[in-house]
Formats: sequence, C-alpha cells, structure tokens
Amino acid sequence: MNKVYLIATLTIFCLITAPGVAQTADDVTPEVRAEAMEYFIQGVSDFENEDYERALDHLTAAHLKLSDDPGINYALSDVYLMMGDYNNASYYAQIAADREPENRWYQLQLAEIYRQSGRYEAIIDIFDQILKYHPDDVDILFMKSQAYVEFGELEKSNETLDRLIDIRGSEFEFHLRKFQNYNALQQRDKALEQLEIMRELNPGNLSTLHTISQYYLELGDEESALETLLDARERNPRDPQTLILLAEIYIDREQWDELGQTFISMIEDPLLYPSQKMELVQFLYSQHRQQPAEQTLTNQTENAITAFSRSEPEFAPAQMIAAEFHLQQNNLELALETLERAAEANPTERGLWGQRLQVMFSMQQYEKIIEISETALEYAGNDAYVLFFIGASYMLTDQPEEAAESFEAATSAPAQRNFRSVIYGTYGDVLQDLDRWEDAKEAYEMALRLDRNNHNALNNYAYFLSVRNERLTDALEMAETAISFEPENSAYLDTLGWIHFKLGNYEDAKSYIEQAITTGDAGAEVYEHLGDIHSELGNREEAKNWWQQALELDPDREYLKKRLN
Repeated sequence: MNKVYLIATLTIFCLITAPGVAQTADDVTPEVRAEAMEYFIQGVSDFENEDYERALDHLTAAHLKLSDDPGINYALSDVYLMMGDYNNASYYAQIAADREPENRWYQLQLAEIYRQSGRYEAIIDIFDQILKYHPDDVDILFMKSQAYVEFGELEKSNETLDRLIDIRGSEFEFHLRKFQNYNALQQRDKALEQLEIMRELNPGNLSTLHTISQYYLELGDEESALETLLDARERNPRDPQTLILLAEIYIDREQWDELGQTFISMIEDPLLYPSQKMELVQFLYSQHRQQPAEQTLTNQTENAITAFSRSEPEFAPAQMIAAEFHLQQNNLELALETLERAAEANPTERGLWGQRLQVMFSMQQYEKIIEISETALEYAGNDAYVLFFIGASYMLTDQPEEAAESFEAATSAPAQRNFRSVIYGTYGDVLQDLDRWEDAKEAYEMALRLDRNNHNALNNYAYFLSVRNERLTDALEMAETAISFEPENSAYLDTLGWIHFKLGNYEDAKSYIEQAITTGDAGAEVYEHLGDIHSELGNREEAKNWWQQALELDPDREYLKKRLN
C-alpha cells in the first residue's frame, strides 16, 4: 500500500458520494455521509499502515452507513484480499462492480481475486465485461491475451493479440507473444513468420536474429540460418553468442577454415574482454572433446587456445585452459611453458602452482620442483597438490626427512577425500622408509579409511606387514584386493607372492612372482624373491641364477654375493 493508492481510493469515494452522482440511498443525510467519510478515511489510513484489523473495523463502520457505496465496498474487498479471505473479498468486490460496471478498477479487483483464489474461468468474463464499456482498452486486451495463455487457450490468445495489432499496429511485444504461442503450439512456420516480423520491427535485435537462425535450423533451412547469423555478425562483429552459433554451422558443414578464421580474429581482438574470449575458447574446446579424431578441428582448437593464452598472458583462466589442452595432447613441454608464463603474471593464483608442479613431476623434474618449492609455498602453502608434489620430489631424490615434513603438512590441507587417501598412503611409505613403523601404520590406516579402494596403499601396507611378519592374514587379504584392480602390476604380483612365501605357500609364491617377472617391469627385488623361493624349494642352482640376475640389475645388493658362493 502506498500514497498513490490512498489518494486514488479517496478520489473514488469522493466521486461516488459527490452531489449529482448516483447515490447509495435516497434517505442518506449529509451528516451520515460525513461520518461514513470519516470512517472510510481512517480505514484507508489503517490499510496504508498494514493494520488490517483496524482497517476492517473502520471500513465496516463506514459500510454500515453506506452499504451500497462502491468505493467503500472496493476498499473492504482490498482488506479481505490482503487477509486471504477470498469469499468476503469477492463479495464486496462484486457489489462495487455491480454498482459501477463501467469502472475498470472495480472489475480488475474482481479479476485479481479470482486469479488468487484459482477461479480462472471467471477472469475472461471480467475482461469481457470491461471491454463492453472500453472496447479499445489496450491494457485490458493485453491482460486478456495473457490470461488465455495461462489457461492454455493459445489460439484465443493470438486472436486477442490480432485485435491489439489492429488497434495499435505492429509492436514488437505483440509479435513476440504470438511467436511464443505458436512456438508452444509447435506451429513452426507461423512462429518463424512472427520472428521475421519482429526482425523487420527491430532489425538490430541480436537475440531475435539468434532465435530466427535456430528456427531455420529446426526447419532444415541451414542456408537461411547462416544468412541470418551473418547479418547478426555484421551488426555486431564482437558478439560471442553469434560466433558460437555460426561455429556450430561451420562445424556441421566441416568448414574448418571459416571456423578457424572466425575464432582467431575474435581471440586476437584487443577490444574483447578476456571473459568473452574464454566463452569462445571453451565452446571450441568442447567441440574438440566431442570429436577428438577430427584432426583439423584439433588443429584449429590448438591455434585458438594458443593465441588466447599468448594474447592474454595475465588472464589466469586462459593459461589454465591452454595447459589443460596441451596436457590432453600429451605436450608436456608446451603445457609447462604456458603454466610458467601464467605463474609469472599471476603468482597468487593458487591453482596454477599445483598444476605447474604436477606437470613438472610428470616430466621427472624433481630437482627443479625442489628449487622452486620455496616460492610455491609462499603463494600456495596450504595447497594439498603443491605440498604433495614437493614431498614426492623429496622422496624420489632420497630426502625422506624433508619428504615427511611436506606430506605431514599436506595431510592438513583441504583436499578431496580420495586425494587425501593418496597423501596418507605416500606419507606411510616415507615413514616406513624412516623406520617410523608405528607412525607409518597409522598413515596407511588413515589412507584406507578415506578410500578402501586405494590399491597402492593396500599393496604397500600389505608388503611391509609381510616384511615384518605382522598380520599376514590381513596382509594377504589386502594384497588380493589390490591385485584385483591391476592384475598385471608386477609390484602387486610380487607382494602377493611374497606374502604366500611368508605363509609357507611356496608354490603359490613362485607362481605369482614368476608372473611379476613375465610382465617385464620387475625390479631386482622381485628377482631376489624368486631366488629365495627356489632356495626354500631346494632348487639351489635355480636360486643362484635368480640371485645373480638380481645382482646384475642392482649391484648395490652386495650381500647376494655371499649367497652365490
């Protein structure tokens, strides 16, 4: 409720009760009318202040004095409507409308009550009643057309809109509504006809041009769709949505040159925002992922992404999507170059550091990771990936103390559950290497609590349990679970075989460890294990053969020389 409403309501009342205007009752005296006016004004004021109970009391008092007055009945209807009492609201609104059927506001009050109470069928009758007195009322006709839409009478809605067009002429909004109705009726040709009218009315409206192009595509007229989009591009060469729609047609037609020229010119445009360019690149990248075997599309995607990353060196998302693409293409050098450039321009972008270290780790640049670790930790010290790859680099360069420190910090950093499991599992490996077995066991247990399917942790935990002759039955179960994920993993086969060896199952042990060697990935320890098994089986010469091969693979195992004598 506001002052405009208050003034309008008082005006209605004054007009109704003014001399010379139809009165409520012949025997109403000026004194009674004045008292009613006082109650009415107070009631409207209460309504304005949202004190509906007091408003109801005062307006009811006014109604008792002038029960047939349309203004008082209209105000009472408003109060009951706000209180959710639709029966009384419609009762008093009907009195007001009956007293002055030509008053559109009284009729509209009834329509709103019917709408809120769900009596939809009566709303059209109200609009027709108003139109008897105001046949060219554009607002009422428009509301009537929308009411037909709500009731699902779309064809009648269009008939009403046609009447509006006869009165006011072609207006964009009227044809938009007709288009929406024809679209819902799946009358594609008629919907397109309305779109073309809208295009004539507002030729620079890109949204309309986009919709028209999509309709042409649905009708199988790709040439008209292309012509419409080229018109849109001519009107605004920098609109990303137009280019994306154009690109879909070029891709469908396999017109790769047009596709590439369209995107490269946009990406190199200095007036476009990086976020707009990002939208284009993401679209092209998604198309590439859907058609990875299309080499020309792959080349165009690479050209666009590379141009984007180089033209926007300080826009971190540009560098990250470029790095992702280069990694997907297994081009680690270019991926790393991109990430290094991004880190220089955006050192505080935490995600860049984790991705950069991951690429460096894949390239086995462990020493370089350690070299930049201080800077990485300065900007992303609480990033689980950064801490993990630093720790793993220390581990693989035989610096277990430093590795343990990094892994311990990584366990406290936010990360997804399965990655935290990897962190704990690797932390357990380092702790075991430091002969901190009790701490290692806690780390392995946490890794498996976070992810029961962490097969690397299952295997390593099982192996080190077997080395210490602890919980061999549990170790066997863990090893069997691990190998179910990777049956050809030589390390897993060796672990399972070695546990069987510890349990005295020498034939099973020999079978698994022979399989490990057959994979071609087995190290010196696996060869040594097979020698140990043959020794227990009494095959002394066979055992020496395998020990000799183990020594050749790893000359540091000098203790094997004694066994060979």
